[in-house]
Amino acid sequence: MTTKIGFQQELPEEVVEQAKRGDMKAFEQIYRTYANACYSVALRICDQTTMAQDVMQESFVKVMRRIESFRGDGRFASWLKQIVIHETINRIRSNNRIHLVGEDELLKSESKDLFNQSWLDVCRDLDSFLSRLSTTARAVLLLHEVEGYSHREIANLFGKSESFSKITLFRAYAALKQLAEKQQERQNALK
Repeated sequence: MTTKIGFQQELPEEVVEQAKRGDMKAFEQIYRTYANACYSVALRICDQTTMAQDVMQESFVKVMRRIESFRGDGRFASWLKQIVIHETINRIRSNNRIHLVGEDELLKSESKDLFNQSWLDVCRDLDSFLSRLSTTARAVLLLHEVEGYSHREIANLFGKSESFSKITLFRAYAALKQLAEKQQERQNALK
């Protein structure tokens, strides 16, 4: 029997119903069940421990205020995860004032084939590369590639156009490729 972790954990429906009635022990159980998962998602997206902790706490405050709006159409964990992702993006948006040039820069680039070399094989520690990206670029990349969000959904989260998401993702890949190539050059120089 495998133990489920993170947002895969099941929460009995009666706990959610008790929380809807204001039962603090039920809220406590929700918190204990999903706090680590909420923190992990926020940290993965923003890569800042303090921000991730703040996001987790604010997300649970929002859950307490809005739990009556959970209709039970889907899994409670999915509803909670959406709150965490939205809160993380809102924090990123409020902390970052980013400047993006137009889509024409993207079209002018020499190659759109980011994987024309096996550059990802060079990555020894993808997390360290991801931590070097801007918070916005990291969030877009993880939301698109890990969480499966479409460019339209990401654009809506950030209050931007779909081009914003596409360009940011392209730049994130380009930055990762550049970091990997520099690492490869350093490794070749040591040989």
